[in-house]
Amino acid sequence: MGRPQNVEMADDAEYTMFTDYLEEEGRLSYATKKSYKTSYRKLRDILQKPIADTAQDTTAKAIMASTDNINSAQALINIAVIIREKIKKMPIDELVEQRTTNKAEVTEALKQANLYTVLPSLEELDNFIETLWKQSKYRDYIVNYLIRHHYVRNQDLMFDIVETKRETLEDPEKNYLWLDRKKQVVHYIRNNYKTAKTYGQKVTKIDNERFLRAVKVCNRQMYCFPLTTEPDKIGYHVSKLTLNQIGEGKMLKAVINHYRDDISRLKEISQSRGTNLEVLLTSYNINYDH
Repeated sequence: MGRPQNVEMADDAEYTMFTDYLEEEGRLSYATKKSYKTSYRKLRDILQKPIADTAQDTTAKAIMASTDNINSAQALINIAVIIREKIKKMPIDELVEQRTTNKAEVTEALKQANLYTVLPSLEELDNFIETLWKQSKYRDYIVNYLIRHHYVRNQDLMFDIVETKRETLEDPEKNYLWLDRKKQVVHYIRNNYKTAKTYGQKVTKIDNERFLRAVKVCNRQMYCFPLTTEPDKIGYHVSKLTLNQIGEGKMLKAVINHYRDDISRLKEISQSRGTNLEVLLTSYNINYDH
Protein backbone atom coordinates (compact mmCIF):
# COMPACT_ATOMS: atom_id res chain seq x y z
CA MET A 1 0.00 0.00 0.00
CA GLY A 2 1.38 3.41 -0.97
CA ARG A 3 1.69 6.40 1.26
CA PRO A 4 -1.50 8.37 2.00
CA GLN A 5 -1.87 11.43 -0.23
CA ASN A 6 -1.98 14.93 1.22
CA VAL A 7 -5.57 16.06 0.67
CA GLU A 8 -5.35 19.25 2.73
CA MET A 9 -5.63 21.47 -0.38
CA ALA A 10 -7.15 19.01 -2.81
CA ASP A 11 -10.06 21.30 -3.72
CA ASP A 12 -8.10 24.57 -3.76
CA ALA A 13 -8.15 26.16 -7.23
CA GLU A 14 -4.73 27.86 -7.03
CA TYR A 15 -3.03 24.75 -5.63
CA THR A 16 -4.58 22.64 -8.38
CA MET A 17 -3.24 25.03 -11.05
CA PHE A 18 0.15 24.94 -9.35
CA THR A 19 0.37 21.13 -9.25
CA ASP A 20 -0.84 20.94 -12.85
CA TYR A 21 1.96 23.33 -13.83
CA LEU A 22 4.55 21.14 -12.07
CA GLU A 23 3.36 18.08 -13.95
CA GLU A 24 3.37 19.91 -17.28
CA GLU A 25 6.98 20.93 -16.74
CA GLY A 26 7.83 17.28 -17.34
CA ARG A 27 11.51 17.29 -16.43
CA LEU A 28 11.10 18.21 -12.77
CA SER A 29 12.17 15.32 -10.55
CA TYR A 30 9.85 13.69 -8.05
CA ALA A 31 11.89 15.18 -5.19
CA THR A 32 11.75 18.69 -6.68
CA LYS A 33 7.98 18.56 -7.18
CA LYS A 34 7.52 17.30 -3.64
CA SER A 35 9.69 20.14 -2.30
CA TYR A 36 7.78 22.75 -4.33
CA LYS A 37 4.45 21.48 -3.02
CA THR A 38 5.71 21.61 0.55
CA SER A 39 6.96 25.19 0.05
CA TYR A 40 3.65 26.18 -1.51
CA ARG A 41 1.71 24.93 1.53
CA LYS A 42 4.11 26.76 3.85
CA LEU A 43 3.61 30.01 1.97
CA ARG A 44 -0.17 29.64 1.97
CA ASP A 45 -0.03 29.04 5.71
CA ILE A 46 1.98 32.26 6.12
CA LEU A 47 -0.31 34.36 3.92
CA GLN A 48 -3.58 32.70 4.95
CA LYS A 49 -5.00 33.24 1.46
CA PRO A 50 -4.15 32.48 -2.20
CA ILE A 51 -0.72 33.72 -3.20
CA ALA A 52 -1.97 35.56 -6.27
CA ASP A 53 -4.41 37.50 -4.08
CA THR A 54 -1.58 38.95 -2.00
CA ALA A 55 0.40 42.04 -3.00
CA GLN A 56 4.05 41.49 -3.90
CA ASP A 57 5.44 43.69 -1.12
CA THR A 58 3.17 42.05 1.44
CA THR A 59 4.27 38.59 0.27
CA ALA A 60 7.96 39.52 0.41
CA LYS A 61 7.71 41.08 3.87
CA ALA A 62 5.69 38.14 5.23
CA ILE A 63 8.24 35.65 3.91
CA MET A 64 11.23 37.52 5.33
CA ALA A 65 9.50 37.84 8.72
CA SER A 66 8.60 34.14 8.80
CA THR A 67 12.11 32.64 8.85
CA ASP A 68 15.71 33.39 9.74
CA ASN A 69 16.89 30.82 7.19
CA ILE A 70 17.72 32.71 3.99
CA ASN A 71 17.55 29.58 1.84
CA SER A 72 14.05 28.84 3.13
CA ALA A 73 13.04 32.41 2.29
CA GLN A 74 14.40 32.04 -1.23
CA ALA A 75 12.43 28.83 -1.73
CA LEU A 76 9.20 30.57 -0.70
CA ILE A 77 9.89 33.56 -2.94
CA ASN A 78 10.47 31.21 -5.85
CA ILE A 79 7.02 29.70 -5.30
CA ALA A 80 5.42 33.15 -5.29
CA VAL A 81 7.25 33.97 -8.52
CA ILE A 82 6.02 30.78 -10.19
CA ILE A 83 2.42 31.46 -9.18
CA ARG A 84 2.44 35.07 -10.37
CA GLU A 85 4.63 34.82 -13.48
CA LYS A 86 4.05 31.33 -14.87
CA ILE A 87 0.45 30.72 -13.88
CA LYS A 88 -1.26 34.07 -13.36
CA LYS A 89 0.86 36.22 -15.71
CA MET A 90 1.20 38.92 -13.04
CA PRO A 91 4.10 41.30 -12.27
CA ILE A 92 6.98 39.90 -10.20
CA ASP A 93 9.42 42.84 -10.09
CA GLU A 94 9.25 43.39 -6.32
CA LEU A 95 9.64 39.71 -5.55
CA VAL A 96 12.61 39.45 -7.91
CA GLU A 97 14.19 42.48 -6.23
CA GLN A 98 13.86 40.82 -2.82
CA ARG A 99 15.25 37.56 -4.17
CA THR A 100 18.24 39.39 -5.67
CA THR A 101 18.89 41.16 -2.37
CA ASN A 102 18.82 37.81 -0.62
CA LYS A 103 21.34 36.23 -2.99
CA ALA A 104 24.23 38.15 -1.45
CA GLU A 105 23.31 36.77 1.95
CA VAL A 106 22.98 33.25 0.53
CA THR A 107 26.46 33.49 -0.99
CA GLU A 108 27.94 34.71 2.31
CA ALA A 109 26.19 31.95 4.27
CA LEU A 110 27.56 29.34 1.86
CA LYS A 111 31.03 30.82 2.10
CA GLN A 112 30.94 30.66 5.90
CA ALA A 113 29.64 27.09 5.87
CA ASN A 114 32.41 26.03 3.48
CA LEU A 115 35.05 27.50 5.79
CA TYR A 116 34.15 24.89 8.40
CA THR A 117 33.69 21.96 6.04
CA VAL A 118 36.20 19.19 6.68
CA LEU A 119 36.60 17.10 3.55
CA PRO A 120 38.57 13.96 2.81
CA SER A 121 41.46 14.24 0.39
CA LEU A 122 41.16 12.79 -3.09
CA GLU A 123 43.67 10.15 -2.03
CA GLU A 124 41.38 9.09 0.82
CA LEU A 125 38.44 8.82 -1.57
CA ASP A 126 40.48 6.74 -4.02
CA ASN A 127 41.77 4.48 -1.23
CA PHE A 128 38.19 3.95 -0.05
CA ILE A 129 37.08 2.97 -3.55
CA GLU A 130 40.06 0.63 -3.82
CA THR A 131 39.04 -1.01 -0.55
CA LEU A 132 35.48 -1.49 -1.82
CA TRP A 133 36.88 -3.33 -4.83
CA LYS A 134 39.14 -5.56 -2.74
CA GLN A 135 36.22 -6.41 -0.44
CA SER A 136 34.02 -7.29 -3.45
CA LYS A 137 31.47 -4.64 -2.50
CA TYR A 138 30.48 -4.18 -6.11
CA ARG A 139 27.32 -2.14 -5.61
CA ASP A 140 29.17 0.31 -3.37
CA TYR A 141 32.04 0.38 -5.85
CA ILE A 142 29.77 1.29 -8.77
CA VAL A 143 28.10 4.13 -6.87
CA ASN A 144 31.36 5.63 -5.62
CA TYR A 145 33.09 5.19 -8.98
CA LEU A 146 30.35 7.13 -10.75
CA ILE A 147 30.44 9.96 -8.20
CA ARG A 148 34.23 10.09 -8.21
CA HIS A 149 34.88 9.84 -11.95
CA HIS A 150 31.66 11.10 -13.53
CA TYR A 151 30.66 13.62 -10.83
CA VAL A 152 27.01 12.61 -10.74
CA ARG A 153 24.18 13.63 -8.40
CA ASN A 154 22.07 11.35 -6.25
CA GLN A 155 19.24 11.33 -8.79
CA ASP A 156 21.60 10.11 -11.53
CA LEU A 157 22.26 7.02 -9.42
CA MET A 158 18.69 5.80 -9.77
CA PHE A 159 19.17 3.41 -12.70
CA ASP A 160 18.43 -0.08 -13.94
CA ILE A 161 21.03 -2.46 -15.35
CA VAL A 162 19.96 -3.82 -18.74
CA GLU A 163 21.60 -5.97 -21.42
CA THR A 164 20.07 -4.65 -24.65
CA LYS A 165 19.74 -1.26 -26.30
CA ARG A 166 16.04 -1.96 -26.81
CA GLU A 167 15.52 -2.00 -23.05
CA THR A 168 17.06 1.47 -22.75
CA LEU A 169 14.36 2.81 -25.08
CA GLU A 170 11.39 1.43 -23.16
CA ASP A 171 11.17 4.32 -20.72
CA PRO A 172 12.74 7.68 -21.74
CA GLU A 173 12.33 8.96 -18.17
CA LYS A 174 14.67 6.39 -16.62
CA ASN A 175 18.43 6.05 -16.30
CA TYR A 176 20.29 2.92 -17.35
CA LEU A 177 23.56 1.05 -17.18
CA TRP A 178 23.51 -0.84 -20.47
CA LEU A 179 25.87 -3.80 -20.22
CA ASP A 180 26.99 -4.21 -23.82
CA ARG A 181 28.58 -7.66 -23.73
CA LYS A 182 29.45 -7.63 -27.43
CA LYS A 183 31.63 -4.54 -27.11
CA GLN A 184 32.55 -5.18 -23.48
CA VAL A 185 31.56 -1.69 -22.44
CA VAL A 186 28.95 -0.12 -20.18
CA HIS A 187 26.83 2.67 -21.62
CA TYR A 188 25.75 4.95 -18.79
CA ILE A 189 22.55 6.60 -20.01
CA ARG A 190 21.09 9.50 -18.05
CA ASN A 191 17.63 10.70 -19.05
CA ASN A 192 16.43 11.76 -15.62
CA TYR A 193 18.76 14.13 -13.81
CA LYS A 194 18.48 17.62 -12.35
CA THR A 195 19.46 19.64 -15.42
CA ALA A 196 18.23 17.26 -18.14
CA LYS A 197 15.91 19.94 -19.51
CA THR A 198 18.96 22.12 -20.21
CA TYR A 199 21.57 19.56 -21.25
CA GLY A 200 19.45 16.70 -22.61
CA GLN A 201 20.24 13.01 -22.49
CA LYS A 202 23.80 12.16 -21.46
CA VAL A 203 25.42 8.92 -22.64
CA THR A 204 28.86 7.90 -21.36
CA LYS A 205 30.82 4.84 -22.46
CA ILE A 206 32.73 3.25 -19.58
CA ASP A 207 35.26 0.59 -20.52
CA ASN A 208 37.08 0.39 -17.19
CA GLU A 209 37.67 -3.34 -16.56
CA ARG A 210 36.82 -3.20 -12.87
CA PHE A 211 33.66 -1.22 -13.44
CA LEU A 212 32.59 -3.64 -16.17
CA ARG A 213 33.20 -6.60 -13.84
CA ALA A 214 31.25 -4.95 -11.01
CA VAL A 215 28.27 -4.29 -13.30
CA LYS A 216 28.28 -7.89 -14.52
CA VAL A 217 28.23 -9.21 -10.95
CA CYS A 218 25.47 -6.81 -9.87
CA ASN A 219 23.43 -7.71 -12.93
CA ARG A 220 23.57 -11.38 -11.92
CA GLN A 221 22.71 -10.61 -8.30
CA MET A 222 19.75 -8.46 -9.37
CA TYR A 223 19.07 -7.06 -5.88
CA CYS A 224 21.79 -4.39 -6.20
CA PHE A 225 19.96 -1.90 -8.39
CA PRO A 226 17.92 0.21 -8.40
CA LEU A 227 19.10 1.41 -4.99
CA THR A 228 15.52 2.42 -4.17
CA THR A 229 12.18 2.86 -5.89
CA GLU A 230 11.43 5.97 -3.82
CA PRO A 231 13.11 9.04 -5.41
CA ASP A 232 12.95 11.06 -2.19
CA LYS A 233 15.03 8.37 -0.42
CA ILE A 234 17.89 8.15 -2.90
CA GLY A 235 20.13 10.60 -1.01
CA TYR A 236 19.88 8.48 2.12
CA HIS A 237 20.79 5.28 0.27
CA VAL A 238 23.71 6.87 -1.58
CA SER A 239 25.14 8.46 1.58
CA LYS A 240 25.19 5.09 3.34
CA LEU A 241 27.57 3.77 0.67
CA THR A 242 30.07 6.65 0.74
CA LEU A 243 33.17 7.24 2.87
CA ASN A 244 32.03 8.11 6.40
CA GLN A 245 28.55 8.57 4.89
CA ILE A 246 29.52 12.01 3.57
CA GLY A 247 27.25 11.75 0.52
CA GLU A 248 27.75 12.84 -3.09
CA GLY A 249 27.76 16.58 -2.38
CA LYS A 250 30.81 16.47 -0.12
CA MET A 251 32.49 13.94 -2.38
CA LEU A 252 32.15 16.41 -5.24
CA LYS A 253 33.51 19.22 -3.06
CA ALA A 254 36.53 17.04 -2.26
CA VAL A 255 37.15 16.43 -5.96
CA ILE A 256 36.76 20.12 -6.84
CA ASN A 257 38.99 21.14 -3.93
CA HIS A 258 41.72 18.90 -5.35
CA TYR A 259 41.37 20.29 -8.88
CA ARG A 260 40.53 23.88 -7.93
CA ASP A 261 43.49 25.29 -9.91
CA ASP A 262 42.95 23.05 -12.95
CA ILE A 263 40.41 24.89 -15.11
CA SER A 264 40.37 22.20 -17.81
CA ARG A 265 39.44 19.55 -15.25
CA LEU A 266 36.79 21.82 -13.74
CA LYS A 267 35.27 22.29 -17.19
CA GLU A 268 35.25 18.51 -17.62
CA ILE A 269 33.43 18.12 -14.29
CA SER A 270 30.97 20.83 -15.29
CA GLN A 271 30.16 19.14 -18.59
CA SER A 272 29.92 15.63 -17.15
CA ARG A 273 27.69 16.66 -14.24
CA GLY A 274 25.54 18.99 -16.28
CA THR A 275 26.29 22.02 -14.11
CA ASN A 276 27.14 25.56 -15.13
CA LEU A 277 30.83 26.22 -14.39
CA GLU A 278 30.04 29.33 -12.35
CA VAL A 279 27.57 27.38 -10.21
CA LEU A 280 30.16 24.64 -9.78
CA LEU A 281 32.77 27.12 -8.57
CA THR A 282 30.54 29.12 -6.23
CA SER A 283 28.50 26.27 -4.75
CA TYR A 284 31.04 23.45 -4.51
CA ASN A 285 34.48 25.08 -4.29
CA ILE A 286 35.21 25.46 -0.57
CA ASN A 287 38.02 27.90 -1.35
CA TYR A 288 35.92 30.17 -3.54
CA ASP A 289 36.24 33.74 -2.26
CA HIS A 290 34.88 36.25 -4.76
